[in-house]
Amino acid sequence: MRRAAALFCILWLAGCAYLGPPKPPALYIPTRITDLRAAEYGDRIVVQFTIGALTTDGLELSSVKAVDLQVAAGNSPRMLRMTAKGPGPVDDDFPAKDWVGKQVTLMVRATGPKGKTSDWSNSVTLAVGEPLATPADFKAVPDPKGVRLTWVGSFGSEAGGRYRIFRGAGDAMPQRLAESDKPEYVDTAVDFGSPYRYFVQTLVGELRQSQTSAIERVTPIDEFPPAVPVGLTAVAGVNSIELAWQPNSEDDLAGYQVYRSAAGGAAERIAGPVDAPNFSDRTVEIGKKYSYTITSIDRTGNESAHSAAVEVTAQ
Repeated sequence: MRRAAALFCILWLAGCAYLGPPKPPALYIPTRITDLRAAEYGDRIVVQFTIGALTTDGLELSSVKAVDLQVAAGNSPRMLRMTAKGPGPVDDDFPAKDWVGKQVTLMVRATGPKGKTSDWSNSVTLAVGEPLATPADFKAVPDPKGVRLTWVGSFGSEAGGRYRIFRGAGDAMPQRLAESDKPEYVDTAVDFGSPYRYFVQTLVGELRQSQTSAIERVTPIDEFPPAVPVGLTAVAGVNSIELAWQPNSEDDLAGYQVYRSAAGGAAERIAGPVDAPNFSDRTVEIGKKYSYTITSIDRTGNESAHSAAVEVTAQ
């Protein structure tokens, strides 16, 4: 019995030899943040960054005690507390008023669940200016070319000033559409009858932005007729009257309507829509006087007003 007990102890001690030295407790230090970004938005400074999912030891980081942002202008840094409870993307902001007219340097760090802080992040330098005014009186109305946008806004004489226009089709998330250096824009890439949402903001460079304007919704309907045809001429031929005019340039042009009146009577449509800007009227009576006008028509059915009339006597 003693021999068996002694053998058990020897084996147990031999097994203990493979355990190695005790490991120190995990400190749960967050990894350094490397993607800090910052921009001025209205009267706020917006910061964005990502807290990593792992600690410096490669363990899972489940939470953070605090996230601090250092804002330095000259030799007077200030610490601000950011809103974050765990790993993942962070989007926060703070008032810009204390730093207007100054160049600031920002860095951020996270404190893990055991009170250990990460290294400071990458630094970002930002020149803070006076808040840009939000575009006002924003309007989106149907236009013969699509949707016309107008607003009241100003970026003064500051270099890099412009406006950025956003558009959402139907229920889709609005996306950047275009930029303009004037407080107006015509969106020609629309489908008549489809709903759209628009908003706009003022920019100076990429890192100074106004708040976005109110959202305007519009469903453009094509109720706009083509231009009135011009340059109509009429020449008497053999048993015909030959008409010609200048072509229209609309993309949605469907053709032209030809109207005729005789002996002061009412004008009647005698042809159309015709594709080409010319027509040969072969239903005339020799010696009779005729008056002609032309209209243009688009694919929606909108018809222009009548052209200037021309008179000719059939020969």
